[in-house]
Amino acid sequence: MPVLKLDDADIYYETHGSGPPMLFNAATATHGEVWNFYQTAEFSRDHTVITFDQRGTGKSPARSNDYSNKRLCDDAAALLDHLKLGPAIVLGHSNGGRVSQRLAVERPDLVKKLVLMSSGGDSNSAGIPLKMCMELVEMGYEPWVRWQCIENGFTKKWVEQNPAELERYLAVRLSAPPSLEVYLRHVIGRQAFNLGERVRQISAPTLVLVGDDEDHGPPGHQTHVYYARQLSERIGAARLVVLPDQGHYYYFSAPGLFHKAVREFLT
Repeated sequence: MPVLKLDDADIYYETHGSGPPMLFNAATATHGEVWNFYQTAEFSRDHTVITFDQRGTGKSPARSNDYSNKRLCDDAAALLDHLKLGPAIVLGHSNGGRVSQRLAVERPDLVKKLVLMSSGGDSNSAGIPLKMCMELVEMGYEPWVRWQCIENGFTKKWVEQNPAELERYLAVRLSAPPSLEVYLRHVIGRQAFNLGERVRQISAPTLVLVGDDEDHGPPGHQTHVYYARQLSERIGAARLVVLPDQGHYYYFSAPGLFHKAVREFLT
């Protein structure tokens, strides 16, 4: 089992295929297995695909309480340095997009191209959101995560028409979840993210992706569509693509659409 041993964590990773390297950064407290539905097979045909379990998730135990954006960025950089595969095409989904933004700013030598998938931006509220706390108390941790995946991950139409596919996704996405404490520490790290004007330093060609159904959110919080437009304006070498009829997990609900957008960007 390939593991990168760091001072405070053991990062499990996988590599598939050969060719230009592609590193996938998953969403908040998410293991790398989610990329094995479609992306690993698709891109390993002509790339070296690198996936990994974030610290504290899957097969990556952590020995500290540091789940900050900086720490996750350093993990990704350490993995690319360890594999000697940089500069890479770096893809980051949701909070993984925040991690990828920082990687492109702090280690531009490791980022050849950047794909920001429904990536958030600077948070306007530190700490754990109050609404999240209330929902967790009312629903319980694992039922809440499942509800969030369904509510934000897919359009209502897709959920109604694809019940078996939904359960296939959830079986993997919700398998071996991190403890509630680890999950919340990831959330705290996510909420503290703030690159500010430094995001304008990103010089790598960048594809900003978002689903058109990601234009809603809790009161007082910006949406993924808002952040996608903001990032495409602030990053000089960015291209914005809005995927029609898609929620947050379009890499699963519409892999062909997602792959086409990425491949057109890469060529």
